[in-house]
Amino acid sequence: MPSSTPFTFGIPLIPAALAADWDLVQDLLGLTLASVLAQTDPDFRVVVAGHDRPSRLPEDPRVGFVAAGWPAGENRPDNLDSGRKKHAINDRVMADGGGLLMFVDADDWVDTRLVETARALITPDHVGGLVAAGFATDLRTLRSVALPHPGVFDGEFHRVCGSSNVVNLRPGHPDPFRRDPYPVLHDHHLWLETAREHGAEPVRLPVAGTYLVNTSANHSETHGPFADWRRSFNRGIAAAGFPLDGAAAARFGLDLPRIAAVSDRLAGMGGDTGTPGLL
Repeated sequence: MPSSTPFTFGIPLIPAALAADWDLVQDLLGLTLASVLAQTDPDFRVVVAGHDRPSRLPEDPRVGFVAAGWPAGENRPDNLDSGRKKHAINDRVMADGGGLLMFVDADDWVDTRLVETARALITPDHVGGLVAAGFATDLRTLRSVALPHPGVFDGEFHRVCGSSNVVNLRPGHPDPFRRDPYPVLHDHHLWLETAREHGAEPVRLPVAGTYLVNTSANHSETHGPFADWRRSFNRGIAAAGFPLDGAAAARFGLDLPRIAAVSDRLAGMGGDTGTPGLL
């Protein structure tokens, strides 16, 4: 894909009124944004959608904020609020001319080569690409496992982490699916099968992602339909994972002391390492 193709990271953010700890949410978002902003290809933008503008957004012209135009509501098992914000971001990118769009949860990390790789491998004929391999990292224990992992989760990375898909938006395309695939491909764990049902094959991107767990700020670990399984998944990472080191952190544009500072703050809050919370 030409290097001039626009690339957008979209980040939906929980309302402050629904967050157990808004400062922690901002700390986690800070790690996510630091990871995103460390791309080897610096030509991209970031759209954060939320009810409350974070007080610590980076002073970077590539980072923008879109205010949600509906009441905060309440936490729901289907995480409707996040879905509405993703659709709002998708609509904004379509209105701005399209391009590549990757949704990133506000507590996950992305490979520093993500934009560069997506631009190189996703052609105008592709509906997008997916990250099939990556890591799950426990923020409390700072232990990490590579996925798939036979003792933790034997499926591919995109089956468990929503920060794993890049969609190709083409406003002028005559085929509605090719013009805007996101309304069809919104379920990250079914991306591959759903795309194939529509005659498309997403590109497998040879980069990694990090699915951050046990943060006390992840919606699926408390409010989702598989909350018990998520807690078991977290315990598996703590048991089978390897210690996160500087090299592993650098792969995602981060440094270990900054990660450890957020981890220490989380430890000071107490709580069961198998019982996280709500983003």
